[in-house]
Amino acid sequence: MLLSGALGTTRLTGSLKPGSLVVMFDSEDVLTYDRAGRLWSRRVNGRTFRRGLDGRLMEKWPEHGRRQRRWLTSLQAAGLLDESAARMRDLVEQTTAGRVAWTIAPEDGEWLRVLERAARFDARAAEHDRDRFADVYSPIGMLPPDQYLALVLQATAGCSFNTCTFCNFYAGERFRIKSPQVFREHVRAVRAYLGDSLALRRSIFLSEANALTIPYDRLMPLLEIARAEFDGWPLYAFLDAFSGRKKSIDEYRQLAAAGLKRVSLGLESGHPPLLKFVRKPGAARDALETVSTLKAAGIAVSLIVLIGLGGDRYADLHVSDTIDALNAMPLTKGDIIYFSDLVEHADTAYPALARAAGIRALTIGELNAQRQAIRAGLRYGPGGPIISKYDIGEFVY
Repeated sequence: MLLSGALGTTRLTGSLKPGSLVVMFDSEDVLTYDRAGRLWSRRVNGRTFRRGLDGRLMEKWPEHGRRQRRWLTSLQAAGLLDESAARMRDLVEQTTAGRVAWTIAPEDGEWLRVLERAARFDARAAEHDRDRFADVYSPIGMLPPDQYLALVLQATAGCSFNTCTFCNFYAGERFRIKSPQVFREHVRAVRAYLGDSLALRRSIFLSEANALTIPYDRLMPLLEIARAEFDGWPLYAFLDAFSGRKKSIDEYRQLAAAGLKRVSLGLESGHPPLLKFVRKPGAARDALETVSTLKAAGIAVSLIVLIGLGGDRYADLHVSDTIDALNAMPLTKGDIIYFSDLVEHADTAYPALARAAGIRALTIGELNAQRQAIRAGLRYGPGGPIISKYDIGEFVY
Protein backbone atom coordinates (compact mmCIF):
# COMPACT_ATOMS: atom_id res chain seq x y z
CA MET A 1 0.00 0.00 0.00
CA LEU A 2 1.39 3.38 -1.04
CA LEU A 3 0.01 6.63 0.39
CA SER A 4 0.84 10.26 -0.26
CA GLY A 5 -0.38 13.28 1.61
CA ALA A 6 0.41 16.61 3.19
CA LEU A 7 0.52 18.11 6.69
CA GLY A 8 0.61 21.83 6.16
CA THR A 9 3.56 22.47 3.89
CA THR A 10 5.17 19.09 4.68
CA ARG A 11 4.84 16.47 1.95
CA LEU A 12 4.28 12.95 3.26
CA THR A 13 4.72 9.54 1.70
CA GLY A 14 3.82 6.30 3.41
CA SER A 15 4.41 2.74 2.28
CA LEU A 16 3.06 -0.34 4.05
CA LYS A 17 4.84 -3.42 2.73
CA PRO A 18 4.50 -7.07 3.78
CA GLY A 19 7.50 -6.71 6.07
CA SER A 20 7.81 -3.02 6.86
CA LEU A 21 6.37 0.46 7.25
CA VAL A 22 8.15 3.41 5.62
CA VAL A 23 7.25 7.04 6.31
CA MET A 24 8.97 9.89 4.46
CA PHE A 25 8.75 13.59 5.34
CA ASP A 26 9.65 15.96 2.47
CA SER A 27 12.13 13.38 1.10
CA GLU A 28 14.56 14.44 3.84
CA ASP A 29 13.56 12.30 6.80
CA VAL A 30 12.77 8.63 6.13
CA LEU A 31 11.82 6.26 8.95
CA THR A 32 11.48 2.50 8.46
CA TYR A 33 9.85 0.16 10.99
CA ASP A 34 9.13 -3.54 10.96
CA ARG A 35 5.51 -4.64 11.21
CA ALA A 36 5.79 -5.02 14.99
CA GLY A 37 6.69 -1.32 15.25
CA ARG A 38 10.42 -1.71 15.96
CA LEU A 39 12.56 1.02 14.44
CA TRP A 40 14.64 -0.54 11.65
CA SER A 41 16.36 2.52 10.23
CA ARG A 42 16.14 6.28 9.88
CA ARG A 43 17.71 8.45 7.21
CA VAL A 44 17.88 12.16 7.95
CA ASN A 45 20.13 14.95 6.66
CA GLY A 46 22.25 12.52 4.66
CA ARG A 47 22.94 10.26 7.65
CA THR A 48 21.56 6.76 8.13
CA PHE A 49 20.84 5.24 11.52
CA ARG A 50 20.37 1.46 11.75
CA ARG A 51 19.10 -0.23 14.89
CA GLY A 52 19.86 -3.86 15.72
CA LEU A 53 17.63 -6.12 17.79
CA ASP A 54 20.38 -6.14 20.41
CA GLY A 55 19.59 -2.46 21.00
CA ARG A 56 22.70 -0.95 19.40
CA LEU A 57 22.37 1.87 16.87
CA MET A 58 24.87 2.46 14.09
CA GLU A 59 25.25 5.81 12.34
CA LYS A 60 26.62 5.94 8.77
CA TRP A 61 27.47 8.94 6.60
CA PRO A 62 29.64 9.83 3.57
CA GLU A 63 32.77 11.91 4.11
CA HIS A 64 35.58 12.67 1.65
CA GLY A 65 34.34 9.99 -0.71
CA ARG A 66 34.34 7.25 1.94
CA ARG A 67 31.59 5.85 4.14
CA GLN A 68 32.07 6.55 7.83
CA ARG A 69 30.30 4.81 10.70
CA ARG A 70 30.12 4.72 14.45
CA TRP A 71 28.01 3.18 17.20
CA LEU A 72 25.87 5.67 19.10
CA THR A 73 26.20 5.94 22.85
CA SER A 74 23.24 4.83 24.96
CA LEU A 75 22.27 8.46 25.52
CA GLN A 76 22.50 9.30 21.81
CA ALA A 77 20.46 6.24 20.87
CA ALA A 78 17.78 7.08 23.43
CA GLY A 79 17.50 10.60 22.04
CA LEU A 80 17.04 9.35 18.49
CA LEU A 81 14.46 6.76 19.54
CA ASP A 82 12.44 9.22 21.59
CA GLU A 83 12.47 11.83 18.84
CA SER A 84 11.45 9.23 16.23
CA ALA A 85 8.59 7.99 18.38
CA ALA A 86 7.44 11.57 18.98
CA ARG A 87 7.36 12.19 15.24
CA MET A 88 5.23 9.07 14.73
CA ARG A 89 2.90 10.03 17.60
CA ASP A 90 2.32 13.42 16.05
CA LEU A 91 1.55 11.79 12.70
CA VAL A 92 -0.95 9.44 14.36
CA GLU A 93 -2.66 12.34 16.12
CA GLN A 94 -2.80 14.45 12.98
CA THR A 95 -4.11 11.53 10.91
CA THR A 96 -6.86 10.54 13.36
CA ALA A 97 -7.86 14.22 13.67
CA GLY A 98 -8.20 14.41 9.89
CA ARG A 99 -5.52 17.06 9.50
CA VAL A 100 -3.38 14.98 7.12
CA ALA A 101 -4.61 15.23 3.54
CA TRP A 102 -3.89 11.65 2.44
CA THR A 103 -4.66 11.20 -1.24
CA ILE A 104 -5.18 7.45 -0.77
CA ALA A 105 -7.19 6.31 2.23
CA PRO A 106 -5.56 3.70 4.53
CA GLU A 107 -7.09 0.28 3.88
CA ASP A 108 -8.77 -1.59 6.75
CA GLY A 109 -6.96 0.48 9.33
CA GLU A 110 -3.80 -1.65 9.06
CA TRP A 111 -1.69 1.36 8.11
CA LEU A 112 -2.77 3.20 11.24
CA ARG A 113 -2.31 0.13 13.47
CA VAL A 114 1.33 -0.30 12.43
CA LEU A 115 1.88 3.44 12.71
CA GLU A 116 0.56 3.38 16.28
CA ARG A 117 3.00 0.58 17.15
CA ALA A 118 5.84 2.68 15.77
CA ALA A 119 4.65 5.66 17.82
CA ARG A 120 5.05 3.60 21.01
CA PHE A 121 8.62 2.50 20.23
CA ASP A 122 10.50 5.08 22.29
CA ALA A 123 13.74 4.59 24.25
CA ARG A 124 11.99 2.86 27.14
CA ALA A 125 10.18 0.43 24.82
CA ALA A 126 13.42 -0.21 22.93
CA GLU A 127 15.24 -1.02 26.17
CA HIS A 128 12.54 -3.54 27.08
CA ASP A 129 12.77 -5.00 23.57
CA ARG A 130 16.56 -5.31 23.90
CA ASP A 131 16.15 -7.24 27.15
CA ARG A 132 13.65 -9.58 25.52
CA PHE A 133 16.12 -10.17 22.70
CA ALA A 134 18.83 -11.09 25.22
CA ASP A 135 16.47 -13.61 26.83
CA VAL A 136 15.92 -15.33 23.48
CA TYR A 137 19.31 -15.06 21.78
CA SER A 138 22.98 -15.43 22.60
CA PRO A 139 25.10 -12.72 20.90
CA ILE A 140 24.94 -13.11 17.12
CA GLY A 141 28.49 -12.97 15.78
CA MET A 142 28.12 -12.55 12.04
CA LEU A 143 26.13 -13.49 8.96
CA PRO A 144 27.09 -13.49 5.28
CA PRO A 145 25.69 -10.38 3.54
CA ASP A 146 23.13 -12.32 1.53
CA GLN A 147 21.59 -13.42 4.85
CA TYR A 148 21.36 -10.12 6.72
CA LEU A 149 17.56 -10.44 6.55
CA ALA A 150 17.52 -14.08 7.64
CA LEU A 151 15.76 -15.39 10.71
CA VAL A 152 18.60 -16.62 12.92
CA LEU A 153 17.95 -19.85 14.80
CA GLN A 154 20.77 -20.80 17.13
CA ALA A 155 21.30 -24.55 17.02
CA THR A 156 24.75 -24.19 18.55
CA ALA A 157 26.68 -21.75 20.68
CA GLY A 158 30.25 -20.70 19.99
CA CYS A 159 32.62 -22.06 17.35
CA SER A 160 33.66 -25.71 17.07
CA PHE A 161 37.33 -24.73 16.56
CA ASN A 162 37.71 -21.16 17.83
CA THR A 163 41.43 -21.12 16.96
CA CYS A 164 41.60 -18.51 14.17
CA THR A 165 43.89 -15.76 15.42
CA PHE A 166 42.03 -12.98 13.54
CA CYS A 167 38.54 -13.75 14.93
CA ASN A 168 37.09 -12.35 18.16
CA PHE A 169 33.46 -13.34 17.77
CA TYR A 170 33.43 -16.38 20.05
CA ALA A 171 36.35 -15.80 22.42
CA GLY A 172 35.96 -17.69 25.67
CA GLU A 173 32.71 -19.37 24.61
CA ARG A 174 32.51 -23.16 24.74
CA PHE A 175 31.03 -24.84 21.68
CA ARG A 176 27.69 -26.48 22.49
CA ILE A 177 25.05 -28.26 20.43
CA LYS A 178 21.49 -27.76 21.63
CA SER A 179 19.30 -30.75 22.32
CA PRO A 180 16.05 -31.03 20.32
CA GLN A 181 14.03 -29.97 23.36
CA VAL A 182 16.18 -26.90 24.05
CA PHE A 183 16.24 -25.97 20.36
CA ARG A 184 12.45 -26.30 20.07
CA GLU A 185 12.02 -23.98 23.06
CA HIS A 186 14.44 -21.51 21.47
CA VAL A 187 12.63 -21.56 18.12
CA ARG A 188 9.26 -20.96 19.73
CA ALA A 189 10.67 -18.18 21.90
CA VAL A 190 12.09 -16.53 18.76
CA ARG A 191 8.68 -16.71 17.07
CA ALA A 192 6.97 -15.19 20.10
CA TYR A 193 9.56 -12.43 20.42
CA LEU A 194 9.58 -11.33 16.78
CA GLY A 195 5.82 -11.55 16.32
CA ASP A 196 4.64 -9.57 13.29
CA SER A 197 8.21 -8.56 12.42
CA LEU A 198 8.79 -12.11 11.16
CA ALA A 199 7.35 -10.83 7.89
CA LEU A 200 10.62 -8.92 7.36
CA ARG A 201 12.67 -12.13 7.35
CA ARG A 202 13.25 -14.09 4.15
CA SER A 203 15.02 -17.28 5.18
CA ILE A 204 16.42 -19.23 8.13
CA PHE A 205 20.09 -19.04 9.05
CA LEU A 206 21.14 -21.90 11.30
CA SER A 207 23.82 -20.56 13.61
CA GLU A 208 26.21 -19.99 15.25
CA ALA A 209 29.66 -20.09 13.70
CA ASN A 210 29.80 -23.66 12.44
CA ALA A 211 26.36 -25.17 12.93
CA LEU A 212 26.64 -27.67 10.08
CA THR A 213 29.49 -29.40 11.89
CA ILE A 214 26.75 -31.04 13.99
CA PRO A 215 26.79 -34.79 13.25
CA TYR A 216 24.14 -35.73 10.71
CA ASP A 217 22.05 -37.86 13.11
CA ARG A 218 21.84 -34.95 15.56
CA LEU A 219 21.40 -32.28 12.90
CA MET A 220 18.36 -33.69 11.09
CA PRO A 221 16.05 -33.56 14.14
CA LEU A 222 16.94 -29.89 14.61
CA LEU A 223 16.16 -29.12 10.96
CA GLU A 224 12.84 -30.95 11.31
CA ILE A 225 11.96 -28.69 14.25
CA ALA A 226 12.82 -25.60 12.22
CA ARG A 227 10.75 -26.85 9.28
CA ALA A 228 7.79 -27.64 11.54
CA GLU A 229 7.73 -24.07 12.84
CA PHE A 230 8.64 -22.35 9.55
CA ASP A 231 7.46 -24.63 6.79
CA GLY A 232 8.90 -23.88 3.38
CA TRP A 233 11.52 -21.38 4.55
CA PRO A 234 14.92 -21.94 2.84
CA LEU A 235 17.84 -22.80 5.11
CA TYR A 236 21.38 -21.40 5.14
CA ALA A 237 24.37 -21.93 7.46
CA PHE A 238 28.12 -21.63 8.01
CA LEU A 239 30.47 -24.58 7.74
CA ASP A 240 34.24 -24.92 7.96
CA ALA A 241 35.93 -26.77 5.12
CA PHE A 242 37.62 -29.35 7.36
CA SER A 243 34.43 -30.47 9.14
CA GLY A 244 32.53 -30.35 5.86
CA ARG A 245 34.48 -33.37 4.63
CA LYS A 246 32.93 -35.55 7.33
CA LYS A 247 29.46 -35.74 5.75
CA SER A 248 28.74 -37.87 2.69
CA ILE A 249 27.12 -36.71 -0.51
CA ASP A 250 23.98 -38.68 0.41
CA GLU A 251 23.78 -36.88 3.77
CA TYR A 252 24.12 -33.53 2.02
CA ARG A 253 21.38 -34.55 -0.40
CA GLN A 254 19.12 -35.25 2.58
CA LEU A 255 20.00 -31.83 4.00
CA ALA A 256 19.13 -30.28 0.65
CA ALA A 257 15.79 -32.09 0.71
CA ALA A 258 15.25 -30.60 4.17
CA GLY A 259 15.61 -27.12 2.72
CA LEU A 260 19.35 -26.34 2.87
CA LYS A 261 20.02 -23.97 -0.05
CA ARG A 262 23.48 -22.47 0.43
CA VAL A 263 26.43 -23.03 2.75
CA SER A 264 28.96 -20.29 3.60
CA LEU A 265 32.61 -21.25 4.07
CA GLY A 266 35.47 -19.09 5.28
CA LEU A 267 38.15 -20.01 2.77
CA GLU A 268 40.21 -16.98 3.91
CA SER A 269 43.14 -17.97 1.65
CA GLY A 270 44.29 -20.69 -0.71
CA HIS A 271 47.87 -20.49 0.59
CA PRO A 272 48.47 -23.34 3.11
CA PRO A 273 51.36 -21.70 5.05
CA LEU A 274 49.23 -18.59 5.60
CA LEU A 275 46.32 -20.65 6.93
CA LYS A 276 48.74 -22.40 9.26
CA PHE A 277 50.15 -19.04 10.39
CA VAL A 278 46.68 -17.76 11.38
CA ARG A 279 45.72 -21.17 12.86
CA LYS A 280 42.83 -21.70 10.49
CA PRO A 281 41.72 -25.36 10.52
CA GLY A 282 41.92 -27.20 7.23
CA ALA A 283 43.49 -26.28 3.91
CA ALA A 284 42.45 -25.31 0.40
CA ARG A 285 42.19 -28.97 -0.61
CA ASP A 286 39.63 -29.49 2.19
CA ALA A 287 37.62 -26.56 0.85
CA LEU A 288 37.76 -28.00 -2.67
CA GLU A 289 36.52 -31.38 -1.48
CA THR A 290 33.74 -29.88 0.65
CA VAL A 291 32.58 -27.49 -2.07
CA SER A 292 32.61 -30.25 -4.70
CA THR A 293 30.51 -32.50 -2.47
CA LEU A 294 28.03 -29.76 -1.65
CA LYS A 295 27.64 -28.81 -5.29
CA ALA A 296 27.14 -32.44 -6.31
CA ALA A 297 24.38 -32.65 -3.69
CA GLY A 298 22.61 -29.64 -5.21
CA ILE A 299 23.62 -27.12 -2.52
CA ALA A 300 25.04 -23.71 -3.47
CA VAL A 301 28.03 -22.19 -1.66
CA SER A 302 29.45 -18.83 -0.73
CA LEU A 303 33.16 -18.43 -0.02
CA ILE A 304 34.82 -15.70 2.02
CA VAL A 305 38.33 -14.54 1.10
CA LEU A 306 40.19 -12.28 3.54
CA ILE A 307 41.91 -9.49 1.67
CA GLY A 308 45.09 -8.36 3.42
CA LEU A 309 45.50 -11.52 5.50
CA GLY A 310 49.20 -12.06 6.16
CA GLY A 311 50.11 -8.51 5.16
CA ASP A 312 53.07 -7.87 2.92
CA ARG A 313 54.92 -11.10 3.72
CA TYR A 314 52.26 -13.43 2.31
CA ALA A 315 50.69 -11.06 -0.23
CA ASP A 316 51.95 -12.60 -3.49
CA LEU A 317 51.27 -16.25 -2.62
CA HIS A 318 47.98 -15.34 -0.95
CA VAL A 319 46.88 -13.96 -4.31
CA SER A 320 48.20 -16.73 -6.57
CA ASP A 321 47.15 -19.69 -4.39
CA THR A 322 43.72 -18.22 -3.70
CA ILE A 323 43.16 -17.77 -7.43
CA ASP A 324 44.18 -21.40 -8.00
CA ALA A 325 41.93 -22.66 -5.21
CA LEU A 326 38.87 -20.76 -6.42
CA ASN A 327 39.39 -21.70 -10.08
CA ALA A 328 39.56 -25.38 -9.10
CA MET A 329 36.10 -25.25 -7.53
CA PRO A 330 32.98 -26.07 -9.58
CA LEU A 331 31.35 -22.70 -8.88
CA THR A 332 28.33 -21.72 -10.94
CA LYS A 333 25.34 -19.37 -10.94
CA GLY A 334 23.88 -19.19 -7.43
CA ASP A 335 27.29 -19.32 -5.77
CA ILE A 336 29.01 -16.26 -4.27
CA ILE A 337 32.62 -15.21 -3.70
CA TYR A 338 33.00 -12.55 -1.02
CA PHE A 339 36.10 -10.37 -0.64
CA SER A 340 36.32 -9.15 2.95
CA ASP A 341 39.10 -6.80 4.09
CA LEU A 342 40.96 -8.05 7.15
CA VAL A 343 40.10 -6.12 10.30
CA GLU A 344 42.75 -6.40 13.00
CA HIS A 345 41.18 -6.56 16.45
CA ALA A 346 43.37 -5.67 19.43
CA ASP A 347 41.78 -8.43 21.52
CA THR A 348 42.88 -11.17 19.11
CA ALA A 349 46.26 -12.87 18.72
CA TYR A 350 46.78 -11.81 15.10
CA PRO A 351 48.26 -8.29 15.61
CA ALA A 352 50.93 -9.56 18.03
CA LEU A 353 51.77 -12.52 15.80
CA ALA A 354 52.09 -10.22 12.79
CA ARG A 355 54.36 -7.82 14.66
CA ALA A 356 56.56 -10.67 15.90
CA ALA A 357 56.89 -11.94 12.33
CA GLY A 358 57.75 -8.48 11.01
CA ILE A 359 54.57 -8.33 8.91
CA ARG A 360 53.36 -4.96 7.69
CA ALA A 361 49.64 -4.44 7.18
CA LEU A 362 48.63 -3.52 3.64
CA THR A 363 47.62 0.03 2.79
CA ILE A 364 44.19 0.83 1.40
CA GLY A 365 45.69 1.01 -2.07
CA GLU A 366 47.36 -2.37 -1.63
CA LEU A 367 44.14 -3.91 -0.34
CA ASN A 368 42.31 -2.66 -3.41
CA ALA A 369 45.06 -3.96 -5.67
CA GLN A 370 45.01 -7.39 -4.02
CA ARG A 371 41.24 -7.63 -4.38
CA GLN A 372 41.46 -6.65 -8.05
CA ALA A 373 44.32 -9.10 -8.71
CA ILE A 374 42.38 -12.07 -7.33
CA ARG A 375 39.27 -11.08 -9.21
CA ALA A 376 41.21 -10.65 -12.45
CA GLY A 377 42.65 -14.15 -12.09
CA LEU A 378 39.32 -15.93 -11.78
CA ARG A 379 38.20 -17.95 -14.78
CA TYR A 380 34.43 -18.29 -14.80
CA GLY A 381 32.13 -17.91 -17.75
CA PRO A 382 28.87 -15.94 -17.93
CA GLY A 383 27.19 -18.53 -15.69
CA GLY A 384 29.76 -18.16 -12.93
CA PRO A 385 29.37 -17.03 -9.31
CA ILE A 386 28.53 -13.57 -8.06
CA ILE A 387 31.63 -11.71 -6.84
CA SER A 388 31.00 -9.13 -4.13
CA LYS A 389 32.66 -7.14 -1.38
CA TYR A 390 31.86 -8.04 2.23
CA ASP A 391 32.33 -5.29 4.82
CA ILE A 392 32.02 -7.00 8.20
CA GLY A 393 31.68 -3.63 9.92
CA GLU A 394 28.30 -3.10 8.22
CA PHE A 395 26.68 -6.04 10.02
CA VAL A 396 23.73 -5.13 12.24
CA TYR A 397 21.14 -7.74 13.19
